[in-house]
Amino acid sequence: MSFFLGIDAGGTKTDCVLADASGAILSHGSGGAANLGRTPLATLEASLAAALAGALHHAGLRTARFEAVCAGFAGAGQPEPREAARRVLSALASPRQLFIVGDMEVALEAAVGPGPGVVVIAGTGSIAYGRNALGQQARAGGRGPVVSDEGSAGDIGRRALEAVLRAQDSEERVQALEAAVRAQLKLSDRRGLSGIVAHPDSSQHLAALLPTVVEVARSGDQLSNDILLVAGDVLAQLALHVLRTLRLEATPTHVATCGGVFAASREVSEQVHRRLRAWAPQAQVASLATPPAEGAVRLAQRLWLQQRAALPKGSP
Repeated sequence: MSFFLGIDAGGTKTDCVLADASGAILSHGSGGAANLGRTPLATLEASLAAALAGALHHAGLRTARFEAVCAGFAGAGQPEPREAARRVLSALASPRQLFIVGDMEVALEAAVGPGPGVVVIAGTGSIAYGRNALGQQARAGGRGPVVSDEGSAGDIGRRALEAVLRAQDSEERVQALEAAVRAQLKLSDRRGLSGIVAHPDSSQHLAALLPTVVEVARSGDQLSNDILLVAGDVLAQLALHVLRTLRLEATPTHVATCGGVFAASREVSEQVHRRLRAWAPQAQVASLATPPAEGAVRLAQRLWLQQRAALPKGSP
């Protein structure tokens, strides 16, 4: 029996979906971080192996013959990490066909299939990506924490630390946020905060501050709430840029939101909805209803069928 595998690999976790030849979803598996731009090779291998093993186990299988695997990775834009992911998955799954794409591509597949639409992802990083009815594609953001990732968990954490560092010691406006951040990071004073902001590998530490910022905002802290509203603003701007590039801003285009930031913060989600209602009133904004890993397995089947259709008759 033949199977298809879909993978959604991000900066925090990896999700895996196993489907049979009819397209019926059989099981799910999960693993750790697998962002191609930030994850060491050994961690990448372990995350993908755990996700695959979990999917097989939950389907009651020890092994499987995969017709196609489609894996959507955060950070898939660089050739060398992309090739590393290809080697790892080839060794783990031995699929007849292997498709390595960006995580935004499998999320868009989950949202609208092959049709027009836009997806906004905000997790450890962020990106907006879309496609129109002509098949033209556009993206905004997603260039990494140094120059981009606006509105991501990492960006929210960075803004929180910078707000604390800019303030004077006695400024009441930052006291609640500073106390919560220092407790989360286990710092006895403010001096250690600047080192976290400046460290080149700080993305995970900064992203981990998202629940803290949300909790302090919900306690009534205006500074923390403002940071979340700014994140919503910039994510809406990413979506609007894609809509305008594809000439979809005045059409009833589906805009799907997904990722850990939207899951953790209704403040961010509601702000994105408010801004897009004002800037692109016909856009149909909603949370992504189908997990991106399910989009990946659908994409695996669709790309596999396209390749099969292109083969000469009689090919195996």
